[in-house]
Amino acid sequence: MTALALPAGRTGPALRDRLAGALRRARPHLLVALPILLGLAALGLGVAAWRVERDNSAIRALQAGRDVPVGTDASAPLLLARVQHLARRGLPEGIEPLVDALARAGDVDRVARARYALANTRLRQAFSHLERGDLDPAGPLITLARQDYRRALQNAPDLWDAKFNLDVASRLLRDFPEFDRKTGDELKAEPKQIWTEVPGLPRGAP
Repeated sequence: MTALALPAGRTGPALRDRLAGALRRARPHLLVALPILLGLAALGLGVAAWRVERDNSAIRALQAGRDVPVGTDASAPLLLARVQHLARRGLPEGIEPLVDALARAGDVDRVARARYALANTRLRQAFSHLERGDLDPAGPLITLARQDYRRALQNAPDLWDAKFNLDVASRLLRDFPEFDRKTGDELKAEPKQIWTEVPGLPRGAP
């Protein structure tokens, strides 16, 4: 059975006529819908701008030392600002959930900076105990600080300050044999993230 061939010269104009008719019929609806669509787009942009400004305001407040609660669903810059605020105040307990939230967001750089801030807090606390001659709590804090420095370096191998502070923490453990060496100093191996991947720091020679 052969297909019915249409004259080529009539196909184009007929199609154009149908499209023109469809546009004429749709024009009233488009005129009504267009302002609504533009309004929704403007509203969306306004909400996004408001959220950015709200986060920036909270970040400025945290950097100024004011305590601003931040949930784990906050933006990555705000999470990091909250971590650094808590670290400056010496409150490591509230930092771990925020670091986990950054990790879930896949923000590797900010995870490294957050881990570095957490490690610094723990190391400062250890120094405070050492200055008072209180060795028992200092050892576990130094151990935890070392682990966080290592995790920071896994995400940011070029973070020189973390390398330096890791060396400081390692020397403290070496120079104070009174510390309990069974406090879990080993960093648990993670897939494709093991101790031997930390550049410049081979196992056994920190």
